[in-house]
Amino acid sequence: MGVLLIVLSALAFSLSSYFGKIVTNTTAMSGVITSFGRFFLGAISFFLYIMFKRNSFKAPDIKPIAYRAIFNSIAIILFSTAFQYTTITNANMLHMTYPVFVILLAPFYTKETIRKNIYLYLISIMIGSYVVANPSFNSINMGDILALLSAIIAAFSILSLTESRKENEGYIIIFYVMLMGTIVNIPFAYKDLANFDMSALTLVFISSALGVLGQIFITWGYKYVDSATGSLAATSRIVMSGLIGYLFLNEPLNLRIIIGMTLITLSLVGLSGYFDKKKKDLKGNKF
Repeated sequence: MGVLLIVLSALAFSLSSYFGKIVTNTTAMSGVITSFGRFFLGAISFFLYIMFKRNSFKAPDIKPIAYRAIFNSIAIILFSTAFQYTTITNANMLHMTYPVFVILLAPFYTKETIRKNIYLYLISIMIGSYVVANPSFNSINMGDILALLSAIIAAFSILSLTESRKENEGYIIIFYVMLMGTIVNIPFAYKDLANFDMSALTLVFISSALGVLGQIFITWGYKYVDSATGSLAATSRIVMSGLIGYLFLNEPLNLRIIIGMTLITLSLVGLSGYFDKKKKDLKGNKF
């Protein structure tokens, strides 16, 4: 059940970026409009949910939620802007490297030491990211840079989420993240909102709704699986976005991208601890 929900979340996020890409390709609006739509629709949805359930709107500890909201908003804004300039394959793939930065930053929050084998995965992801972005001194794709920056900011968001969960219920975290995220997005989406292209209303709504569904599925899914298995299922987003981009947007899926995709995906699986878990299970079965 948990794995299915997380895979569904990966599909929802991939399709959300696909419809967002169509918006930027067919209108003068930027990708930020889909970021605003996701937070706005999410805030309304969870407001209605809380009202229906008659739950409290009071957050026991609002400070980490505020940090989560700010970092998450900036990460989504950067990601939504990224696929305006690069492929959804590259945008999703580079954004999904955020576990690297979580691991690098975590010791400053938890004082934990980084295992030596983690560095091998980090190096592999860096190589994979370089292969995917394929930078040169003459031209660097702004979308790839923004996607990578979104991963760095997302790491701070994840660390803030961990802190938020200590005192707050999941539904209240999501509601305030969506509400505060809507406010943070307004200055960046103001131009698009003032000159909204009504012909893209359906596309913006679908992209936003899929983003909200992705958030719900992944939050729900992690209740049923451990973090290693969940992280493994979440990496399916990289493959899904690559296939969607190739099949429906005529984006390239050449050997270079496939090699980079493989390096990043396998390294993320390794970082999740999945391989270590399997080794322990095998050793346990021997006895």
